[in-house]
Amino acid sequence: MENKLCKKEFSNLGFRMLVGAVWITAVQLISQSVVLGNRPEWIDNMNIVLAVSMIPLYVIGYPLTFLIVKKKDGKKIEKHRMGPGQFVLAFMMAYGLMIVGNLIGLALTTAVGFIRGEQVDNALLNVITGGNVWISAIYTVLLAPVFEEILFRKLICDRIAPYGQRAAVLVSGLMFGLFHMNFNQFFYAAFLGGFFAFIYIRTGNLKYTIGMHMAVNFLGSVVGGLLLQNVDMLNSMSGMIISALYSMCIYAIGITGIVLFFMNRSRMKAPEGDDVIGKGNWFKTAVLNPGMVLYCVVMCAAMIIMM
Repeated sequence: MENKLCKKEFSNLGFRMLVGAVWITAVQLISQSVVLGNRPEWIDNMNIVLAVSMIPLYVIGYPLTFLIVKKKDGKKIEKHRMGPGQFVLAFMMAYGLMIVGNLIGLALTTAVGFIRGEQVDNALLNVITGGNVWISAIYTVLLAPVFEEILFRKLICDRIAPYGQRAAVLVSGLMFGLFHMNFNQFFYAAFLGGFFAFIYIRTGNLKYTIGMHMAVNFLGSVVGGLLLQNVDMLNSMSGMIISALYSMCIYAIGITGIVLFFMNRSRMKAPEGDDVIGKGNWFKTAVLNPGMVLYCVVMCAAMIIMM
């Protein structure tokens, strides 16, 4: 009976998140069709296209989704302090997981592109290279981490962490990865989402995951974007040196983070008695239910359509 109730709760979350995802997508598509349909000359201006998509997203899309997903009697997670040193180490682990996920996504999309005979479009890369880096940074570095952490860590984890940390980490990461609706970002977003869920559950404080999320996006969107837009990385010696130094730095952080992750994996286990669902049942209960399956199927279909 307990597992049936847990399954129902996870299924309810899946349905609610699907409604939220459909609402967010609809808001953006309607805004784009209305504004760009009347001003087709703006389509080639990435800064305007971003504004048309992102302003409705953060003003209308996310706020209503918060109301859809939020549980009135959600249990608040106990707060614990994270020291500066712990924060830096956790960030490095997060960055390492992001790089591993990014490499998996890159390998998959490269393989798909090879089979199809054409390159798979990278929506994030288009945003980084197509518009003003500092304008896009407002969305990717300031707004996205705040709104995404509220939804995928606080609201989701507050709902399901009482049923077990393992299930909360899995569901938060899976939903976050699928929510990006493209294969380029799925794996690293899922890995980051799961790790951020772990940090939030252990600290009960969203400021840590928001800070890490901002730092990760800053290194990729701002630093990487500035290099891509302003440095000739292939046809000049200085560009090649700068590119090599940047790559060395991020991979040094990433490799160190992966080493730290495996060194500390024994400390990441859920405490005894935390798994309400029961050992061996958490995946079946948390994911294999009508709401979660429907969310996964629809979001996967969206990723395939948008390739």
